[in-house]
Amino acid sequence: MTEDVSNAEQSEILGRTFSLFQLISQQLDQLIRMSEKLLETQNQFLTSVNNRSVEGFPPDTLSLLTLPSSLRKTVMALYKLQKATAEDIAAETKRLRGMESAWANQLVRMGYLKKVREGRRVYFYIEPAPEMKK
Repeated sequence: MTEDVSNAEQSEILGRTFSLFQLISQQLDQLIRMSEKLLETQNQFLTSVNNRSVEGFPPDTLSLLTLPSSLRKTVMALYKLQKATAEDIAAETKRLRGMESAWANQLVRMGYLKKVREGRRVYFYIEPAPEMKK
């Protein structure tokens, strides 16, 4: 009788263990699908950033939302100032000039901003969209 009980308990434990493994497997499959979607979205974003740096389009709302807040704050200050030095941007954002310069240069490399040297000063600006230039 005790052998039957222990075999029944073992079967129940094995059944529960198998159910848990199935649940874990389903959750892992779901995580894999979510990771694939995330990678696809990142690739699309990186492609658009690379295209932007080649084509020189100004940042759109979606790409601004994907930027870290430090970079987004710099871009928003430039929207207000139009054309400004790192010192001007720093005065607007109340942050250090050196940090603003680094962030603005990073945004230039990403294609969100343009920069031009006028004498000793370097000015950053957002190039208007092609349809806005006309």
